[in-house]
Amino acid sequence: MKLYSFSPSRLTYLDSGEFIVRYLTDVTNQGIDLEVDPDFKAFHNSLVAQSPVFNQALAQIRAKAESQELIALDDVRDKKISTLRTAFNVSKHSDDGTIIAAYGKIKVILNAYKGIEALNYPAENLAVNNLIAELRSATNAPLATVLGLQPHIDNLEAANDKFVDKFNQRSTNVISTETYNTKELRKNILATYKDLSEYAAVMAKVKNNPYYNTLLTTINYSRQYFATILAGYGGATPTPPPTA
Repeated sequence: MKLYSFSPSRLTYLDSGEFIVRYLTDVTNQGIDLEVDPDFKAFHNSLVAQSPVFNQALAQIRAKAESQELIALDDVRDKKISTLRTAFNVSKHSDDGTIIAAYGKIKVILNAYKGIEALNYPAENLAVNNLIAELRSATNAPLATVLGLQPHIDNLEAANDKFVDKFNQRSTNVISTETYNTKELRKNILATYKDLSEYAAVMAKVKNNPYYNTLLTTINYSRQYFATILAGYGGATPTPPPTA
């Protein structure tokens, strides 16, 4: 039996963290008795110790990525608010009395929500929801229709829903103020894993007994699984993450 050919260093940073977790999970699920081989146990316990720290570093990367996505979604939402106001102001100098009357009443509402783009996320979420609700009320919906605002209200609602969905689903990991050298952590944990897997392969070849064969098979589970993930990258090497 041989070690399945696979290079974990080609995984992305986030996937490499999952790769180590998958290995640790497989060993636990297979009920491998680590007391049989103290040398292998030492490699394994080193991974057990390194994995939480590495995953905490990765959690900061995830949080930063989610923050950037929220900023982009909020920018889209703010532009929809601006577009709504621009469409509203088109009617300012209309010669149609009905439009002018509708303009005056809707202006009061929009003025009440002036500057909501600058509010913090939870406050803006609530303000946009309230603005949309007011414009769609039984009293104001006909006026908004007269002013041609309904499509812009719909667009604002769609943009707001996307932002709120992402905001509610953002990482719930507790991100500490500590910063990590993620590149160094990854290098070290994968080096330990390399020593562990190669040691298991040598012992399986030399001993050729059920214990080491089972151990190597268990190690190969995650290697084969993540090889399929790596194939989906198109062979690209991971880009170093930003400083957390």
